Amino acid sequence: MELQILQKQLDESSHCPLCQASMFWIEAEQYTQDFQFHECSHCQHRVFSSDSKLNCHCAQCTTQRKKQTQQTLLQEQRKYKIKDDVVYGLNQLSFLHKLFLLSLLDNYAREDVQHDELIHWKQIKYHHFTPNYLFQHQIVQELLKLGVLRPQDSDIETEHFYLNLRLDGYSDPSLFSVAQQLRYWFYENLSSGIPFKSTEEVKDTLYMVLYQEIIQFTQFYCRTWGIQIAGNRPFQTFCFRLMEGLAVGQIYYLIQTALEYLHKQKVLQARNDKFINTNLLKKTLEQYRERALTERWETSTLPRPHNIPLSKMSEILLFKFLGYDESVFFQPVWKSWRKIEPRLNFYSVKRCMYCGSNDLIVDYDAEDYVSLICRQCKHQDHYFTR
Repeated sequence: MELQILQKQLDESSHCPLCQASMFWIEAEQYTQDFQFHECSHCQHRVFSSDSKLNCHCAQCTTQRKKQTQQTLLQEQRKYKIKDDVVYGLNQLSFLHKLFLLSLLDNYAREDVQHDELIHWKQIKYHHFTPNYLFQHQIVQELLKLGVLRPQDSDIETEHFYLNLRLDGYSDPSLFSVAQQLRYWFYENLSSGIPFKSTEEVKDTLYMVLYQEIIQFTQFYCRTWGIQIAGNRPFQTFCFRLMEGLAVGQIYYLIQTALEYLHKQKVLQARNDKFINTNLLKKTLEQYRERALTERWETSTLPRPHNIPLSKMSEILLFKFLGYDESVFFQPVWKSWRKIEPRLNFYSVKRCMYCGSNDLIVDYDAEDYVSLICRQCKHQDHYFTR
């Protein structure tokens, strides 16, 4: 019910907290009860005493209450939805997603670093977790869609995420627990379990990470001219085909040569609308490669530029998990893959010869020889991994 205004006078010493206009001092009555309050002369916002149970119904306060009500309803809906959604175990994630989570958490969720249980994505999203930002954005969107990453509240724009995972049967593990398990898988030379289901999964991820390194090199080169470029599905397929016969460093050289030619011809556009620059580059590279095979050219090798930041994902996969060095950029991928494939194959299918369990621990590990002990029946077996 509306208040009955008894007296109203301008109080120029008081200003509205919303629009800073002068306010009226009002004496009113409701159900024989007296009220005194300020009312803005411009937006009608009312300021009651702290012990008053009345609410302001100006346009801005009404809108704010509606927004809070909607957020509360969304939070309740999200809470009930989570109970019905699938909560993945850490070991159920793909090899690529595990690699990304370790890249994200390795320097953050540590015993010697103060941290909370949230991933403050807005603060760190431009760090070099992956070779390029578009690839990083794609993985984050995949994890959000799966429900592995969840917003802290209904406003996803705040970009404060928590991990919605199970670990060893427990829900809501700490970030440190998740990071530590990932470290066991990626840093212990396969002796503390494996983060992949098959060797093909690792191989696909290796190709993808090297392809993203190629995209990073291409974007870095075009940035000096103020030109946009990105990868797309046809260009990715073409690069995968190139990697079957060429080293990544040779592909760098071809891309540099093609981009210099296209820039000299002034056909590259400032914006990569409809992937015009990407398609021009792909067509030029195809012509170079076809002519090189026909005329038997020897393709030069360009080292990875040291002024391009090496992403955390590339560092973990190439140098720590697979044990490669810089030579991975100087030889075809199949040559690098051949060195590690037998060991990955062995660990992906290992079973106890006595009881068939795959719950094995490494007792002794050499370059091409390993001894395993079954946790179930305590049987020990000795294997050659090559």
